Amino acid sequence: MPRTPPKRKPGWGKGPRSLNGEALDVRAYSGWMGQSEDQTRSQVARGIIPYHRLGGRIIFLKSEIIEFLQNLPGVSLDEARTNLSAREE
Repeated sequence: MPRTPPKRKPGWGKGPRSLNGEALDVRAYSGWMGQSEDQTRSQVARGIIPYHRLGGRIIFLKSEIIEFLQNLPGVSLDEARTNLSAREE
């Protein structure tokens, strides 16, 4: 006979999990970044984004993700504002 999982008890969360908004699980990170959970898991498997394992769970620290994004190549917020103001003149 196949085993059935235990029923959810009142108060058990169903949605994304985060710890004070600083540590995010895969679902919370995916929602925050606007991508699918499959994309997130693929990026983790390829080692493209910073992550940690807590038990068997994948977690992300928001501060590390923000630092990672700030170090990606591109135009910073200040540079974009400067470029925009130069175009308006």
